[in-house]
Amino acid sequence: MNYFPDEVIEHVFDFVASHKDRNSISLVCKSWHKIERFSRKEVFIGNCYAINPERLIRRFPCLKSLTLKGKPHFADFNLVPHEWGGFVHPWIEALARSRVGLEELRLKRMVVTDESLDLLSRSFANFKSLVLVSCEGFTTDGLASIAANCR
Repeated sequence: MNYFPDEVIEHVFDFVASHKDRNSISLVCKSWHKIERFSRKEVFIGNCYAINPERLIRRFPCLKSLTLKGKPHFADFNLVPHEWGGFVHPWIEALARSRVGLEELRLKRMVVTDESLDLLSRSFANFKSLVLVSCEGFTTDGLASIAANCR
């Protein structure tokens, strides 16, 4: 039972920065789950295969910032087959279809194609930040698309 209006609880949730803590408070009751669902703007996914993009979008429709990790750490040492996975294109397609107001995308060890970067740059009007860490598969053409179409 809530003794405060949802707006007050949502304001309190804004002070909880830890993803772990936000996950925990969303389990308290249905109304807190709903409030957390609509107030969460940043999401971290440590394994891009742990959840599908459509489910993420249903859970957090107000998503603004997404951090996504693909291949495991030992991929940095050439211990993973070349075409193993970690493709970002299905994620960008799903986010674009859902019309999420994505502003920031952080990718680590993902396969990013020029087509993916072009779709990203054309699908999100307020897109501001792209961080690529140990990513592969793109050229300067994809980066030029981001530079031409984003702020």
